[in-house]
Amino acid sequence: MDRLRAQLGRRVSFAEPLSGHTTWGVGGPAWALCRVRTADEAAAVLTAARAVGRSCLVLGRGSNLLVADAGFPGVVLRLEGELAALRVQGNHLTAGGGATLAQALQQAADASLAGLEWAAGIPGTVGGAVAGNAGAHGRQMSDLTAEVSLLLADGRVVTTAGGDLPADYRRRELPAGALVLAARLELTPADPAAIRDLMRRAMQARRQSQPLGARTAGSVFKNPPGDYAGRLIEACGCKGLAVGDAVVSSRHANFIENRGAATAGDVLGLMRQVADRVKREFGVELEPEVRVVGDV
Repeated sequence: MDRLRAQLGRRVSFAEPLSGHTTWGVGGPAWALCRVRTADEAAAVLTAARAVGRSCLVLGRGSNLLVADAGFPGVVLRLEGELAALRVQGNHLTAGGGATLAQALQQAADASLAGLEWAAGIPGTVGGAVAGNAGAHGRQMSDLTAEVSLLLADGRVVTTAGGDLPADYRRRELPAGALVLAARLELTPADPAAIRDLMRRAMQARRQSQPLGARTAGSVFKNPPGDYAGRLIEACGCKGLAVGDAVVSSRHANFIENRGAATAGDVLGLMRQVADRVKREFGVELEPEVRVVGDV
């Protein structure tokens, strides 16, 4: 504790509930929550965590996490300062891992650079989007990622070509324990009005099909090959199914809403019921898209 306090001062807190840092609004306390502004600070936190036997978790917008009600007995990092900065150089946008996708998209649009419009309305960070290979409308982050700056588990910072990090549907192969410090995105010059029109259309499509006003974590399950998780869940009659205050959205069946006081246990219990129904009805095993953190 003293080592972290000496390094970060007031930018470290202990036993802070993570419910205030996730879009679902659930989750117990982290052992430590550290707001780091440089690669050196992030490396120092990793070293301090290892010294006391604590694991680490990078937290962006908390938009794809289910944190246990008991919390996370490790160190949570939030990337700020230069680790959330944005810079345009020619046809490239370099974004810190802590920058939000919304900020990156706005910066690209202001610079008349196209290619990221599909991300309109996705409430995540660039680092999380790279690590999870976020995507929509047939596009994904790996299509754009020219380079990735990584902080390795041993404290070294390396820059890797995007093509050297194998990517699949909602998955990117990163070195074990690596943290995405920044990514250089290769974009395409385009008419600003056309870019903003595509952004508007992407947002309109989300508003029409997703419960954007509710507390959710986005898509709960990955789409199985050749099908859609939402279609399968709806076909099983799961819309409106609830456990406690966790309920399958009536607008989009692959979303679970916290309608007030849901717990992580409620959400996980509902996920299991939904997955069981789909397995019984269609023989399809749904794979969670959200990441479960801690002992739920």
